[in-house]
Amino acid sequence: MKLFPRIFATFCAVIVCAIFVASSSFWLVQNTLAETRFKQQRNFEENLLSSTMNAFQARGDAGIREQLVEWGNSPGGENLYVITGDNKNDILGRPIDPEDIDKAHEFALSHPHSKLVQIAYNSLGEEYLFMIRGWNHERTPRPPSPFFIPGLPIAPVWHEFIILSFIIVVGLLTAYILANNITQPIRVLWRGMDRLAHGNLQTRVSHQLSERRDELYSLAVQFDNMADKLQKLVEKERHLLHHVSHEMRSPLARMQAIIGLIHVQPQKQEQHLQRLESELGRMDLLVGELLTLSRLETSDLPITLEPLSLVPLIKQIMEDNQAIAMQHQQTLSWQCDIPDTAMVKANESYLYRAFDNVVRNAINYSPDGSEIKVYLHEGGKQQWQVDISDNGPGVAENQLPHIFTAFYRADSSANKPGTGLGLALTKHIIDRHHGKIYADNQQPKGLSMHFLLPKFTPSRNRNRQKNKNQLPVANG
Repeated sequence: MKLFPRIFATFCAVIVCAIFVASSSFWLVQNTLAETRFKQQRNFEENLLSSTMNAFQARGDAGIREQLVEWGNSPGGENLYVITGDNKNDILGRPIDPEDIDKAHEFALSHPHSKLVQIAYNSLGEEYLFMIRGWNHERTPRPPSPFFIPGLPIAPVWHEFIILSFIIVVGLLTAYILANNITQPIRVLWRGMDRLAHGNLQTRVSHQLSERRDELYSLAVQFDNMADKLQKLVEKERHLLHHVSHEMRSPLARMQAIIGLIHVQPQKQEQHLQRLESELGRMDLLVGELLTLSRLETSDLPITLEPLSLVPLIKQIMEDNQAIAMQHQQTLSWQCDIPDTAMVKANESYLYRAFDNVVRNAINYSPDGSEIKVYLHEGGKQQWQVDISDNGPGVAENQLPHIFTAFYRADSSANKPGTGLGLALTKHIIDRHHGKIYADNQQPKGLSMHFLLPKFTPSRNRNRQKNKNQLPVANG
């Protein structure tokens, strides 16, 4: 069946159901409001129970009593009970059904992660049952609300008949207009999707609907955005596959040659095995960096960020690389113009790897006897900045924007060992830390890498969390 008759038939069915929808809409709104209020109260009660348990862990019984008294006059605050001892009494002496206590106790034992019923113990091993009254209620009962439309001073049946006739006329006219208006751009989108599905990744359709400025045009724009991202993703995957196969082919060929030499020269087996182990190490490094890069590029997989002192981290990296620098008679120097208490929100292992990659690059590309400088300072009111500078050959200006691309190697690094993934990993790590990284050449020679990371202030974070916890009270 064509699209036009389907749309027209759909609107006819909608018109038949219109009266039913109108009669039940008021009831649905009331039910939704009741459910919303119930969820808001539940969220408040969950926050209250969590806050009370924190107070108990910090100050014991006194903390519980202060918390209950403080929240007692708030809507929902009276629903929190704390049961102590074998006598099963509320800590404030409020009456409660023992059967409800037994049920809540059993539920807490079988559901230790419940937000409405939890068990805690004090330093003496005494049990405390924290429970919200009505914890086992999933939702509020639906209130019966008959729908009534005030209108003309005539019998209700005539009033409904007039509305029904009006809906039918308007609905049929709207169905006819929309069927003609929707069919044409949908056909354009269908043809574009068909071409895209057959592998034509350069398909774009928004220019064919440029005279429209409605949702269908926005859909066409989104289709073009999707096609553009899909094209870039496929090209990126092809690029990655090409480079991975190229990078793995050389060590695999060398390992195959080594195995052949082992058969031909068994007297040098130990020497060949050492070379084979070295090649396997390179393969393992390449695969590990590829897996890390894949995880970082998958934005829906979060990484754990915790408060981290920046200065000790940089010190540790400098110490860890000191021995490598000494092998090349190089000097690692650093200057710090930020306090030792400077903190960032970071994943320590990932951030260490990002800085370590750049420091090792600076060591590898700098000549023997040169100096690698690390400078920590403020990059603005809300950022810490780390600059790492070397005395190497630098990078051609036209190649600077590409050095953070996977497997891209500048002309100056053609003879240096590496996988071509280090700076790509560093860029992804800094991006996942909501920071920035860029590079520029120094005069007369050398390359400088600049890291910008958001500052983290613990006290400000706690105040923000406190305000968040108090939000349900304001709503109530």
